[in-house]
Amino acid sequence: MSICCPEGVGASTSQLLENLGIDPPSSKLSSDVDLAVLVDTNTLDQLGKAADVLRDADVEIVVVDHHHPHPDTKKVASLLIVDETAAAAAEVVFDLVLSANERLEANESTALLAALYVETKHFILARESTFHIAAKLVSSGANPRRLSEILGAPMNRSERIARLKAASRNRLLPVGNWIIVTSQLGSYQSSAARALLGLGAHVALVGGEARERVRVNMRSTEDFYNKTGVHLARDLAIPIGKESGGTGGGHPTAAGLTTKRELEHTITACTDKLKKLLVPLQT
Repeated sequence: MSICCPEGVGASTSQLLENLGIDPPSSKLSSDVDLAVLVDTNTLDQLGKAADVLRDADVEIVVVDHHHPHPDTKKVASLLIVDETAAAAAEVVFDLVLSANERLEANESTALLAALYVETKHFILARESTFHIAAKLVSSGANPRRLSEILGAPMNRSERIARLKAASRNRLLPVGNWIIVTSQLGSYQSSAARALLGLGAHVALVGGEARERVRVNMRSTEDFYNKTGVHLARDLAIPIGKESGGTGGGHPTAAGLTTKRELEHTITACTDKLKKLLVPLQT
């Protein structure tokens, strides 16, 4: 068995692995794989070139996730272990550990607790089940007081500049009482979208181009989702991704889509779709 992260790991994950003394996973997927278990992966396209390896190898695919299932993923998966009520994929993983009657080591418990912490935006998006699981992880040896330390990676200068650029380039689109903001960046789109919510937007769409593809990161506030019912993955990312020949997926308040269409056209498609969903709610 081997662990692979085809597109690499993020800064906080890299910091976590280093602090826990865990070697980073390989970015290369073996061509002779028999069974692939995809964790927190909404579509194969998130795996980059590794997606082609899986398709060509015609392997059994098991998906362990908490995202709204993507239609294309349903077609290729031999087994879907999905719990959309879970606040984080780590919750689904923990439930699998319990059902297998396995015991977690302290390092494993700490890693899962850190995953819960990050995926729920420092427990802001946590549900009752999240805290039940967190308590069990602490009982298994995880130390919650170490979370900030082991995940701690100060925001670098490039990310700070990207966030400020996103703010300076933003376009404001009020729809009734809701404020939608769009912006364009070459990198750190996800971070910038979160920052725009912090500045007052209800919905933030930040797009960018890389590797001949367009990526749009979407974020909304919990208040926006609760009052409108607009699910960013189900209502925007997945359908627009499909319409544009790309892919999309994610959560109710955090989603993304990738396509080969022109960036401005893609962002406009997103805002047009949002307006169609929101305008009837204003009457």
